[in-house]
Amino acid sequence: MTMKYAKRCLLTGIFLFVVFAAWSETSAQNWVAVRWVADGDTIILKDGRRVRYIGIDTPEVAHENRRAEPMGQAAKAFNSELVSGRRIRLEKDREEKDRYGRILAYVYREDGLFVNAELLRNGFAHVLYRFPNSARAGELLDVQREAMKQGRGIWRRINKNEHPVHAYLGNRRSKRFHVYDCLQGNRMSAKNRVWLKNQWAAFWEGYAPAKGCIVFPTE
Repeated sequence: MTMKYAKRCLLTGIFLFVVFAAWSETSAQNWVAVRWVADGDTIILKDGRRVRYIGIDTPEVAHENRRAEPMGQAAKAFNSELVSGRRIRLEKDREEKDRYGRILAYVYREDGLFVNAELLRNGFAHVLYRFPNSARAGELLDVQREAMKQGRGIWRRINKNEHPVHAYLGNRRSKRFHVYDCLQGNRMSAKNRVWLKNQWAAFWEGYAPAKGCIVFPTE
């Protein structure tokens, strides 16, 4: 082995070691531990950061002066089962945080489980489209539709054969839907309006209930 060749091998080895060390450090920094589960779609990390799952919404748990929504506690318990005490990886979309300062993320466990989708798959959440964070919107809607077809969780509460007196009014831009006489809904631009025959059809198309307008029926 010539001196020149030996030197080249040594430099190559040093380079590979540095690259591997940098990759290992970066990889380790990408995994964070979950300290506490706040509800079905919000967690607190060990470093104190709050994380809100992108693309889904779960029934509310009881807080302040508000009562828990149907299946709110069950959604929290399932989320806890998925991530409590585990290490997770956060994948971001276009916006880093929401208006409450929470980190917006698609969440993955070390075994590769996509947590946002798993909550949908088991019927503990529905799709919540919010532009511009829509990179996984199509994938999440496909998972929701499968849960709907299987009648899992919250989908047992929605009658797909519902025949309301009036159709529901959807906003094709925001992907929210309202009861026909909702004041908020009736203020939307005519070009954004779409009529949906019932709640099941609205959810199937990826619309979510407008806040304070529609809730899942109780048992």
